[in-house]
Amino acid sequence: MDFKRTRVSLRRPLTSYAKIQRVIGSTIRNRPWFISKNQIHSKEYLNVGCGPNTHAHFINLDYGWHPGIDICWDITKGLPLQSSAVKGLFTEHCLEHLPFDAIDYVLAECYRVIKPAGSLRIVVPDGELYLTRYTDIVRGQPSDTLPYAESDRDSGIYSPIVSVNRVFRAHGHLFIYDFDTLRQLLEKHGFIDIRKERYKSGRDPHLLVDTESRAVESLYVEASVPETGERTRSPLHLTAAP
Repeated sequence: MDFKRTRVSLRRPLTSYAKIQRVIGSTIRNRPWFISKNQIHSKEYLNVGCGPNTHAHFINLDYGWHPGIDICWDITKGLPLQSSAVKGLFTEHCLEHLPFDAIDYVLAECYRVIKPAGSLRIVVPDGELYLTRYTDIVRGQPSDTLPYAESDRDSGIYSPIVSVNRVFRAHGHLFIYDFDTLRQLLEKHGFIDIRKERYKSGRDPHLLVDTESRAVESLYVEASVPETGERTRSPLHLTAAP
């Protein structure tokens, strides 16, 4: 990694530089001895794919590292927690960045680490919203504009399909979900009481940490783990360092 053009200020912590964060992330990712037992045992909620949106009452897990990340991990390799470890799991604008063929394993791991009667809250871009609004607009029917259409016009050439392509192809997106697809996936892995929710509305107030700027395009889905049910042991067999 080239640091020649990086200007270092003594007033700024080294860990605030994106290049330093990438180096740290590549060094500690998927290494269980960099996980603090104190963090994962003192908190009852997990934030998967948190990015910069870390929260004090969550175990904050992300593929990249920056201050506030408790676990730097690739979730397609599993979740480095014991079974029935947390009361609730929150993930916001993360799953769309994963290959669709990895989602089965990821959701199975989410089910495994949530305690009986615990909750899962998933926030992703809403494919149905984009396609419904696109169809209404091209048919000349009254409709809201597509999310972030003003920004999409910055290229100088714009039609509604530009916004559709952006949500499906930009920002590293690999699969865009609708409610029915998520419902089927969640049912497959044993989740119950699957429902569509709204921004900052849901069954567990601890999980309502939605990002306001994403509300305009987001699908909110919640599900529960049954009060009784089988919990398989993690294939990772991890023991975090103290």
